[in-house]
Amino acid sequence: DGELIQEALNGNRDSLTKLISCHQAWIYNIALRMVLAPADAEDITQEILIKVMTKLSTYDSSKASFRTWLYRIVVNHVINMNKKNNEMGITTLEKYYSFIDTTPDKHIEPSPETKLFIDELAISCVLGSLLCMDRQQRLIFILGVVFNVSSEVGAEIMEISADTFRKTLSRTRAKLHNFMTNKCGLINAEAPCKCRNKISEFIEKGWYTKDNIQYYKENANKVNELISLKKDHFYEAVYTDFMKQYRSHPFYESPALITWIKETLDKPEFKSIFDLN
Repeated sequence: DGELIQEALNGNRDSLTKLISCHQAWIYNIALRMVLAPADAEDITQEILIKVMTKLSTYDSSKASFRTWLYRIVVNHVINMNKKNNEMGITTLEKYYSFIDTTPDKHIEPSPETKLFIDELAISCVLGSLLCMDRQQRLIFILGVVFNVSSEVGAEIMEISADTFRKTLSRTRAKLHNFMTNKCGLINAEAPCKCRNKISEFIEKGWYTKDNIQYYKENANKVNELISLKKDHFYEAVYTDFMKQYRSHPFYESPALITWIKETLDKPEFKSIFDLN
């Protein structure tokens, strides 16, 4: 990162593109889990990258690593941005799952297509549960559970104490785990809500078609393939199956952002900032 930053500030366009490209997918994955809507997540990612690029000359390596500096920008942006549609519609776990509870169970014949829809529902439903937390809780859960960031690093990014990070993570994780254990068949086989029993109703309503699959990605890397996992804490042993649901989701790529980055760097204001050649 340090070499790329220096080269970018010296006017090397390729280095700036590479620097941004290295981090944009991680930013997008945080944004998507914060707001659930891919289009909103892409807009948020673009807004954050604009801030990163315009503030790059202010980065001081003696005060923080580039990743810490960058993710502080991410945190500040998503904490303070205007509420998105899904955040206004999904507010509490009880309200969120009451909709599922009132959806009738129906048998559906197994097929490759229905399996696709069931997988899509499973991922979107688990992701949706994150919106039932406030933004700080959501961010700490995403960092600590989904991406396995240590409390020390998470605290530095969030600009809070490590103790506060750990306590917030513990409370949020326990609340979500306890509620979903009683509701979600993905986490507890005895729980009443099972995706295969709900999907028929959603298909009949036209909510699930081959053209609107947003979350299931057949060949995508999974989050747990890209993060370092160590089962050296008690809570990891207790919450393994629960955390597996969040870590087994796809790590989402956003190819359109690469084109957007290149187009953005062609704008006069950015050429002026970086003296791009």
